Amino acid sequence: MESFAKIIRAGILCLVFLLGIVGPGSVAAQGQEELFRDFSARGLTTDETRFLQTALAFGGYYNGLLDGAWGRRSQRALNAYSQREFEMAPSDVHMATLALDLLGRIESEGWERRYFDALGMTILFPTKAVVSDPATEAFVNWRHRNSSLSYSVGLHDRQRAQSVHDYVADWNDVHEAPYTVRRHDFAVTSARDRSGGTLYARSNFVNGSWSTVLLSADRADQGLLSAVSASLAVGRAPPLRITEDGHLERTVLATLEMFEDMSEDDGTAAVSAPVPETGETGPARNGSGTGFFVSESGHVLTNAHVIDGCRDIRIGNEQAEVIARSDAFDLALVQATAAHAKSVAVFATGPARLNSDVTVAGYPYADILGGFNVTRGSVSGLKGLAGAETQFQITAPIQPGNSGGPDMGPRGNVVGVVVSRLDATICLGDLDGIKAPRQMVASLRMSISPCAVKSRSCSCRNTGSIPRSRPMVKSSAPSRLRNGRSSSRR
Repeated sequence: MESFAKIIRAGILCLVFLLGIVGPGSVAAQGQEELFRDFSARGLTTDETRFLQTALAFGGYYNGLLDGAWGRRSQRALNAYSQREFEMAPSDVHMATLALDLLGRIESEGWERRYFDALGMTILFPTKAVVSDPATEAFVNWRHRNSSLSYSVGLHDRQRAQSVHDYVADWNDVHEAPYTVRRHDFAVTSARDRSGGTLYARSNFVNGSWSTVLLSADRADQGLLSAVSASLAVGRAPPLRITEDGHLERTVLATLEMFEDMSEDDGTAAVSAPVPETGETGPARNGSGTGFFVSESGHVLTNAHVIDGCRDIRIGNEQAEVIARSDAFDLALVQATAAHAKSVAVFATGPARLNSDVTVAGYPYADILGGFNVTRGSVSGLKGLAGAETQFQITAPIQPGNSGGPDMGPRGNVVGVVVSRLDATICLGDLDGIKAPRQMVASLRMSISPCAVKSRSCSCRNTGSIPRSRPMVKSSAPSRLRNGRSSSRR
C-alpha cells in the first residue's frame, strides 16, 4: 500500500494535466479507449459512488448527503467538475481523477469517517492534520492544520443547543436569510458573512441529549466544510473505501497504467550537439531543450535557438537534420529518418485566452532531473516582450531545458511553444497570428496543416493525441535537446 500511495502522490501532481490533455485517439492506440467512454454510475457499488460524492464535496461541487445514492444532484456535480477541469462531458477517466485526488487527501491528511462514541455520531475527520484547541464550557475544539476549517463538538440540553443555533443565525451577515432546518430530533443552521465565510451548526437528538457539531471555514475552504457537513451521520456510518476489484478500482489502475505509459513514451524528441559549429578547438559544451512531434514521420518542432550553432543534432539517439528554421519566430523543424512518433501534437484552432489555464511539458535541467516534467499556470498577458504580438505571457514555471516544449490549453491542444524566460515566463503563442514565410513553415497556424519547407514537407495530422514533449537529447538521454553552446534564453 505504501508504494501505491507513492504512485498516487506523484500521480496527483500530473495526472490531472495528463488526463486533461489526452484524447481518445491517443488512448485507443494504447488499448485504453474505455477510459474515455461516457460516464455511467450503473456499474458502481454504493461504496464507490459514496467515495465519488466525497471527492466532489471536497472540490466544492457537491453539497448533498454522502449516502452513495447517485441521483441528479450527484450527476450535476460531476458534470460541473468535468466541465471546469476538462471542458468536456464526464467520462470514466474523470471518475478516476476524482478518486485519485481523494486518495491523495486520505494518504496525506488521514481523512476518515470517525465515530465519536460520546456523540453517537460519525464525522469526516483529518486524523493526520488536526490540531486540538483549548476546550470551552460547551465544546471540544479542533482545527484543520492546513486550512481555516474548525470543528467544535458537544453534548447539550435543548436550551443550550437552541442557543448555539440562535448564535449562528445572528452571525449571518448577508442579505439572504440563514439556511435552517428544524425537526423534532434534528436541527441545522448555516450562515455566511460578507467575506464568504461560513458558520454551520447541526444538532441531533441522540440517547437523550443533543449532539451538536459546529463547523466554520473561510470562503477558500468551503469545499472542506461541505464535505465534513455532508458526512455527519447518527451512528456508525460506512467508511470511505473503494470496492476491491470493482469498476472504480479497475478504472483507477488503468488510469495509472496510462500515466506510466505516457511517462515511458512522452512523445518529445532529443537533439544533441557536442561540437561548436566554428570548429574551434577546446572542449565541447552541451545544452538542452525540448521538442515535440508534429508528424508521425518524426518531424519535431522546437526553438531555433535550441539548435543554434549545433553540428551534431539528435532526436533521442538518432542523428537528425534541420528541415527548416525561422529565426524571426525562433522556431525550427528537425527530423530523424529513424524516428517515428506514436502520437503527435494537436494544435488549438484559436488563440489562448487571457487567464485561461495552460500546461507546459518538457525536460528542464535534463542532466540533473533526468525526466519528464509538467508545470501548470495561466495566461497572464496577451503580448510578449516589448508588446510582441506573436508572444504571450504565462505564469507556469519554466527552467533551462523547457525551450521548445509545448504550451497546452485546457483541452490539451497546443496553444504555443515555450521560447524564453526573463523576469517573467514568456511563451511564443497565438500561433494563428504568425505569418511565417511559406517556404519555411507555411503560415504556422494552430492546425499546422501544410508544413512546407522548400522542397520538403511534412504532413501533420489534427487527430486527438498527446503532444507529449520529449526532450531533444544526446544518446545518454533519449528525449532532450542539446546544443553546442550555453544560452541565456530558456
